[in-house]
Amino acid sequence: MIIVLLVLLLNSALLTGNEFALAAFIHPSLSGDDHRLHLPAIQRFARLYGGVMPLWMGVATVMHIFACVIAWFYSQLAFPWLCATALIWIIVIPYSLLFPVPLNNQVKEWDINNLPSDWEKTRRKWDSYNWVRVVLLIAAFVLLSVGFEVGIGD
Repeated sequence: MIIVLLVLLLNSALLTGNEFALAAFIHPSLSGDDHRLHLPAIQRFARLYGGVMPLWMGVATVMHIFACVIAWFYSQLAFPWLCATALIWIIVIPYSLLFPVPLNNQVKEWDINNLPSDWEKTRRKWDSYNWVRVVLLIAAFVLLSVGFEVGIGD
């Protein structure tokens, strides 16, 4: 049980930290005064994350559900914490598919020389949706950390 929780904790820390860095540092840096100049970099990130994140988040969600099931048998104290974490991850997946992902798909297909009239609004909307996802992931990570702490003592 401890090994599963350690792997899950590491994976969640990396994924959550990555999403936080993107929301708090990378996107604000690339969305400065004239962020039209940075659109090629933003599109590169959109393509990279669009390819990597579905697999990474999908695997993370399955791992959280698996940890919840294992906790049912091995750690009754950790069980509610891990189930709450898994529930947040289960919410994050459809949330991502409904809100930031469609906007991400638009951004990566834009022609830099012929941007839609609402391109800046779309970017701001994506940033807002992504912050909601980041807050959910941070909450899940905190719950996972508590579950890990009570799980190792159980």
